[in-house]
Amino acid sequence: MVAAFQLQVLNVEEFLALELPDSHEYELRDGVIVPMAEPSGRHENLRSELMFVLKAESKRAELNLLIHPKPGLMLGAKDTRKPDLIAVDQEDWRRQTEVEAVLQEPPSIVIEIVSTNWEDDYRNKPLWYAAFGVPEYWIIDPLYHLVRYPNRKNPKIEEPTISVGTLQPSDSILVEREYRFKSFVGNDYVQSQFFSQLQITVNDIVAFG
Repeated sequence: MVAAFQLQVLNVEEFLALELPDSHEYELRDGVIVPMAEPSGRHENLRSELMFVLKAESKRAELNLLIHPKPGLMLGAKDTRKPDLIAVDQEDWRRQTEVEAVLQEPPSIVIEIVSTNWEDDYRNKPLWYAAFGVPEYWIIDPLYHLVRYPNRKNPKIEEPTISVGTLQPSDSILVEREYRFKSFVGNDYVQSQFFSQLQITVNDIVAFG
């Protein structure tokens, strides 16, 4: 069924109405169905443990943020994305997902864990999420994938790194908004405008995998 629809240009409503195989996750990119790559076990361990930590911190600090894995984001009429994790205000989530668990407004944070498609995480996704209006974007690059794909990494990343981008007005004539990133390594504590009291280091997060 997927192959038949890959030759068509769909809008989000048509895409969401499809009965796609449960064996894969899919996104709609410029109207075309794109299967998402299968993550490694270490990738999924990190995502699961980080989700637990952020949920606990949201409850402890009374932040009213829900943490969700692989939510649907409607970035445009013909575009959806499924980031690894999001943090979203509880009332915003309830209001937007009464019918389907797809957000048409930006969550507070989007978190992506880098695998083999580092170009997407560092180059494309910051443009997509900034245009959507996501206030904070985390890129977690634990370098797990280098065991299998030794040449598939950002050449500027030499050790496990977490980069946190804050949405700012852009000086460029090409885009209205862009992220200003601050990167953390080793025993640096990850700094977030939403999780301002979070006490966790890059090494802690990488060890989740």
